[in-house]
Amino acid sequence: MKPLGIWLSMAYFFIPALIFAGAYYLIMPWLLNKGVLPYYAYAIGLGVPLVGLLIAALMAYTLEGNPMRWSALMSRFGYRPLSGRDLLVVAIIFAVEMLLYFGLSLITSWLIRRQILPIPTGLPPFLDPRTVWTQDTLEAATGGLKGNWLLLLLSAVLLIVNVVGEEFWWRGIVLARQRLAFGAGTLVVHALLWTMFHRFKYWDLLNLLPLSFGLTFAVLYLKNSSAGLLMHFISNGVGLVPIALGVLGRGS
Repeated sequence: MKPLGIWLSMAYFFIPALIFAGAYYLIMPWLLNKGVLPYYAYAIGLGVPLVGLLIAALMAYTLEGNPMRWSALMSRFGYRPLSGRDLLVVAIIFAVEMLLYFGLSLITSWLIRRQILPIPTGLPPFLDPRTVWTQDTLEAATGGLKGNWLLLLLSAVLLIVNVVGEEFWWRGIVLARQRLAFGAGTLVVHALLWTMFHRFKYWDLLNLLPLSFGLTFAVLYLKNSSAGLLMHFISNGVGLVPIALGVLGRGS
């Protein structure tokens, strides 16, 4: 495993960032123009590069000369079971980063309302930060929730691919090599670059800062990538709840 210096680090983050921006601003609108419902256009547009990120992580793992065995992969990527103490640390960090996230979200909303932070035109309502997220918004984006089990399955698969793909690449491949290059400065370098990876949703960057720093700190402090996987699943999995409730016919 070789150190990942600043220039390679930037390449490892910004090349995926460009691909995701292309998916968000080119592929997704193209699908929408073809009549694909907004939620599915979003799922396909971002799902494909997320699968690519997962494949890239596994390719990088094998190119390092590692055997394709589950135990070896978990060891290289830094995954091990979380102890009770680990879970307590994760809970504390997660609570703090959520408080900061919601606090910064108020600032972001103010910047958007004042048009200091412009939002691109043509965003589907369920992705537009100026739109209040309701069950009706999801109904319009998906073409109907109740009994739509295929939608729930797609959403669950997208969540798994999203979190596992990102965590295998960012924490499994990149973070471990950055630690060899930056030592104590790894937290700042990794968290800032991971935040900037989300440049395609630039209006969320301020809100994402505490999440990026909190997750990275948890992984580095506990020396356990499972902390990042858990925190990422919880953060992103919240969006699955209203979909599941709608499919079950229990949405408001």
